[in-house]
Amino acid sequence: MGPCLDYDQVASDYARYRDAQPFVVETLRHLQALSPGGATLEVGCGAGAYICALARYGPGTRFGMDASRRMLEQAPQRARIAFVQGHATRLPFADRSLDMIFSVNVVHHIENVAAYFGESFRVLRPDGISCTATDSEAIIARREPLSRYWPATVPIELSRYHAIEKLRDAMTAAGFGGIEQWHRHARFAVSDSAPYRHRAFSCLRLIAEDEFARGLRDMEADLSAGPVPGNSELVFLWGRHP
Repeated sequence: MGPCLDYDQVASDYARYRDAQPFVVETLRHLQALSPGGATLEVGCGAGAYICALARYGPGTRFGMDASRRMLEQAPQRARIAFVQGHATRLPFADRSLDMIFSVNVVHHIENVAAYFGESFRVLRPDGISCTATDSEAIIARREPLSRYWPATVPIELSRYHAIEKLRDAMTAAGFGGIEQWHRHARFAVSDSAPYRHRAFSCLRLIAEDEFARGLRDMEADLSAGPVPGNSELVFLWGRHP
């Protein structure tokens, strides 16, 4: 895998600028409705945007887990959401104790995906759902505005992200069945450079300073004339515990 970051150091910027995207929440809601119950875990929850959004819909206990203590400190404390520190390859949950596990743009931080899916299989009840939302190689190449203003992020991200087929194979080997692959996307207008200036996207912290500065300068010059186009795309790879 490629380079990694200390997420304790970037927690406040992520909490401020990384909101739950509506199309992702809607997809997760749909999957939650297909799961056998309401015990749901978000792996790599960060400051809790997605698990908090999902907790608004339906009964059940929600868990948010992250390796970064500072990220969890940024998460809002709400009823029916328990935040725990832990690692994806050693989930701190009992066998067959959860109905759904999901992650959003996190699996590229997990080097041993076989161990992760093995753990997911262990803690899910029969008919439980494991969902991984991630980027494909094609998605990385056409990200807007990241790939437009910071093309140096593309090879870095390609070195970090697992191929979709590798993830599918790891799920199959762990025992998951009925694996499906959904592609979802949304377009939006970017009118504020602040999330990019504060590098609330990890890839911007991994490129050279001159490349970052040049891209930010170009983006802000374009923003002075009006919003610039943005897009968000994800592959939702999911399957069931038989």
